Amino acid sequence: MAEVFGTVASALSVAALFYNCVNCFEYIQLGRHFARDYERCQLKVDVARTRLSRWGQTVAINDDPRFDTVESEDRHVQQAKSILVEIADLFEDLQTASRRYTTRAKQEGLEHLQVQNMQPVPQKLHNRLKAIVSRRQKGTGLLQKAAWALYDEKNFRKMINEITEFTSALENLFPVKESVRRMLVEMEIEEVNDEPSLTTLQDVATNSDSVLSQVATERLEIYRGRNYVKNVQGEESAHVRVGNEWTEAALSCSLGLPGQTSNEAGSVMMKGTSAVHIGNSSTYRYTGLIVDMEQRFDYICGTRYRSVCQMFLKRMCFDALATTFAPDILPGADLNDRN
Repeated sequence: MAEVFGTVASALSVAALFYNCVNCFEYIQLGRHFARDYERCQLKVDVARTRLSRWGQTVAINDDPRFDTVESEDRHVQQAKSILVEIADLFEDLQTASRRYTTRAKQEGLEHLQVQNMQPVPQKLHNRLKAIVSRRQKGTGLLQKAAWALYDEKNFRKMINEITEFTSALENLFPVKESVRRMLVEMEIEEVNDEPSLTTLQDVATNSDSVLSQVATERLEIYRGRNYVKNVQGEESAHVRVGNEWTEAALSCSLGLPGQTSNEAGSVMMKGTSAVHIGNSSTYRYTGLIVDMEQRFDYICGTRYRSVCQMFLKRMCFDALATTFAPDILPGADLNDRN
């Protein structure tokens, strides 16, 4: 239990105390009062946990013997232990407040939100950050803990703000080059390669993890590109959409753009029920060999969009490729028809 952890924290080594502090995040749930902003709040918790685990990696907490003793003579190690004890005390205080709430709240007010009900983008980010932390946690928690919930926004803000301050204090105690932190962050999000996911990370990390937010911002500049139309004239129910489009299937596969793009139109005139989309439309990823229809035959790319269709295959007359890798988008297609 977290309250037991807070009581015995001072008797642990810095490494053991650190492992348990990081593990405490695993048992935090959010109550139904967070439903409107649940995904964003859960990711804020994930970002705070990831940043704390990153500090442990920068100081080699798994390998440095200074962190493996209960009573260290190193002044910086002693200060680090004091900060980690404060983190343990914070979790204990928050759980005490949670327990008080449960004694007076109605049953429906005690319902917890579930990670499995998150939308594809935040759920994949949550799973990604959780996996990063798990790989870093070579040590295991020494104490048994039970899940508990935060029910009000005030305590949630308190937790995020204080964890952020404590982590900053730990980083200041053992300073490393900014390039080292950036390298670790880039490794954390190396598989995050779509615009919606990067935008979400940029947002949730803004006030709690400046390095993560900055790296996400820089990566966004690569993927956003430019979508522009100068003049639009429409009649009846015709409409135009300017911007990139991501379907749920594409987001669940972390489908990313191959690079910066530019989609422009000088004038658009529409009538009736016509529709125009100026931008990239990313739908889903195929498995197997992928060929880009706009490039020469020997150019192979790793991602396929729905727009990759029979046009390329018609021009190349590459029947085997059509049959093997794209039968689902070429029903009844005549590959000898070059019209």
